[in-house]
Amino acid sequence: MKANIYTIVIKRLLIASTVIAVVVSAIVLYIELERIEKNVVHMAYEESKQYVNFYNQYTEDKTPRTFQIFQQEIKDKLKNSHFIILEFYNKKHDLLLSLGTVNVDEIKNELISKNHKLQMDNNVFYKTFFAHNAFKNELYMEVEIPFTEHESKLSNGFLKGIYRVSSTEINAMIYDAVFVLAQYLATIIFTTLVLYPIVVHLNRSLVKSANDLSHANTSLLKVLGGAIAKRDSDTNAHNYRVTIYAICLAQALKLNKSQIRALIKGAFLHDVGKIGISDSILLKPGKLNDAEFNEMQRHVIYGVDIIKHSEWLIDAVDVVKFHHEKFDGSGYFGHLAGKHIPLNARIFAIVDVFDALTSIRPYKKAFSYSESILLIKKGAGSHFDPELVQLFEQIANKLYLQLSVIETEEALSKELNLLMEDYFIF
Repeated sequence: MKANIYTIVIKRLLIASTVIAVVVSAIVLYIELERIEKNVVHMAYEESKQYVNFYNQYTEDKTPRTFQIFQQEIKDKLKNSHFIILEFYNKKHDLLLSLGTVNVDEIKNELISKNHKLQMDNNVFYKTFFAHNAFKNELYMEVEIPFTEHESKLSNGFLKGIYRVSSTEINAMIYDAVFVLAQYLATIIFTTLVLYPIVVHLNRSLVKSANDLSHANTSLLKVLGGAIAKRDSDTNAHNYRVTIYAICLAQALKLNKSQIRALIKGAFLHDVGKIGISDSILLKPGKLNDAEFNEMQRHVIYGVDIIKHSEWLIDAVDVVKFHHEKFDGSGYFGHLAGKHIPLNARIFAIVDVFDALTSIRPYKKAFSYSESILLIKKGAGSHFDPELVQLFEQIANKLYLQLSVIETEEALSKELNLLMEDYFIF
């Protein structure tokens, strides 16, 4: 069970580290993509400065000759530029010059179809898009850079261009982003590996305390069950066997662990309410009269009154209170019928009667397996849940043969402990 706890610790650490890794990855990826975009904006802005200078030179002496020089300078620079389209506008927003190294209309249509929101970074307005196939998976950015008074005598003119970043450059940027992300993930994984032994060490004392508490609780169950059995002229062996039968039937039903834990507690404490029954009734050798039988029936109510004050035992109520109900509604104390009887109580009713039939009692000899299972089957639909009887018949013979050769209570207790390991810390 300790190994199970350590497994739970590592699983939870892995889940936590995975969640953190996913969240951190998303944040880092977003930041890195933003950084790439800002970097491209900065690159575009820095490269645009030379074109602004050419523009300023032209505006100082606006003649056909200076315009031709301005135009030629732009053409020459575009040959080795990231800009594939450049447009210059004056302060009235009239287009003065438009040059490009590709089909301008095709690029503009691609940009318009992307319909990206225009953003601003300092003095640069921009919007980005990735072009595929025809544009070889390259990043394109439309930039709009106003001419300020510091840079130009014109206060309202601006440059508009399409800036292209090649696949090689984008891949390099992405590689840097992935490298940063990998560093974060490596840090998270390393931290998880370091934390595991620390958490295990810190939880060692907690595990020991939980183990000791579980031992104390299960030992208390056995002591209480044994005390009740002794008072009722019975033995611990009955409690051990009936609990083993109950666990195996519950496992065959594939019940969850919490329900099986509740069934185990109920199996040990099913008759705890008999503490409240007087010896004159409980130990009477003959048949009980109606008044005495009515008082005997109240042991299920007394049992609930005893365990309801314990938060750890409260889930045993289903068995303690309802294990004498019958499937046809003729049982006691609530006269429940069918599936209205809690499942754990229906399970326990079968195994309790079966073990009583196959056991030696002061007032009877032990019935054979065949006689006992036949009586259980006859009670299907009246006393017992017929579906559970059918399932119990499939596992009962093997269990009966296994338990019938165990002669001592100590050996039965060990056999029971093996089954209980999956439901309590040992």
